[in-house]
Amino acid sequence: RGKFAVVKRCVNLQTNEEVAAKFIRKRRRGKNCRDQILREIVMLELSRPHHRVVDLIEVFESPTEMILITEYCSGGELFHECVIEESFKESDVVRLLGEILEGVLFLHRKNILHLDLKPQNILLTKPFPEGNIKICDLGLACLVNDGEDIREIVGTPDYVAPEVLSYEPLGLSTDMWSLGVLTYVMLSACSPFDGESKQETYLNISQVNLDFPDYLFESISYGAIDFMKNLLIKDPRCRMDAAQCLTHAWIKGEHVPHPIESNQEEEEEEEEEEEEGEEKEVEETDTKNNEDKQKEVNSVLQSQPSVECEPSCDVPKPEQKTEDKHEKECLIDKRDVGENSKAEHPLLSETAEGGALKKHEKKLEAKDASFINNENSPSNPLNGDFSEEDSGCVDSVNNGLTCINDLD
Repeated sequence: RGKFAVVKRCVNLQTNEEVAAKFIRKRRRGKNCRDQILREIVMLELSRPHHRVVDLIEVFESPTEMILITEYCSGGELFHECVIEESFKESDVVRLLGEILEGVLFLHRKNILHLDLKPQNILLTKPFPEGNIKICDLGLACLVNDGEDIREIVGTPDYVAPEVLSYEPLGLSTDMWSLGVLTYVMLSACSPFDGESKQETYLNISQVNLDFPDYLFESISYGAIDFMKNLLIKDPRCRMDAAQCLTHAWIKGEHVPHPIESNQEEEEEEEEEEEEGEEKEVEETDTKNNEDKQKEVNSVLQSQPSVECEPSCDVPKPEQKTEDKHEKECLIDKRDVGENSKAEHPLLSETAEGGALKKHEKKLEAKDASFINNENSPSNPLNGDFSEEDSGCVDSVNNGLTCINDLD
């Protein structure tokens, strides 16, 4: 029973089928409202046939009332189950909302704006939990045409959108606000904007004073809250439409991460990226340092002189040359004495007597010894102290003299 209508269960005598008869008064507050009732009939006709919208079977008219015969839904109003019984689980709400959205999407594709979506206007075909959804009561519904502004203050106070209260143009998104409130009520059995008075309720709606207290939503997933937040937005252009609602992760049964979880995951990912970046920087730094060290080593090797030119060689070149000079002098002395003495020295002729040869040999030894012991000799720079090279030269000379003796 409503303010201007009563719904009764009836039986079709011809088919013995149960039907619902809605008796609507044609006069309301002294005004003839027949045209408004006819508009509801037109909306029901336009919405046929669809399994999520109640089916209009027949219409009768009396002097005081219009009687609409529709299909009967034995499960009753959704309001009884979600508010009075509070029997809905979150999974039940997801299933039923999906069916409601199917009906709303169908109406919106027909450009039909319901304007009074609430639990009292949602029926169950069978008692819960077996029943399915049927949308009913299109008494406030209207067609939305392009280029036409609809400005009406209509609807139920707890479910009206902010643009209704501010007398701004209405659109299909106005129904989406009502669906957000309906979702809140189905999950918590409470109205999100309910105030102590109608004026306070309207103020809460205008300011979008929306809250999700823990005592009501402690066991509700974040997906449901995210769904409602995307509908209960003051700007109609920012609300999800029916098609978007049907693809929302919560309606599809998918997990919607909480912002805190998302932030933690993002922080963990950022930390991992930072660690990878630091490791990469360390590797690049090590590689660069190794390359620099290698370059330094190569530079040092290239700048060093060859071994042959090093002054620190174990066998100095000048000393080697000196030794070679002394050896040459000794060899020359030996050759001159050993080979040419016979030809040049008059005492070494074959006709000389043996005594004369020995006598002159002693003189030659004395002469050579005096040459070697001479302090002005270039081979004796240390005033009589002989080096190994000089001793070698002496030995060579002696050997040369011995060779002279051997010539005998």
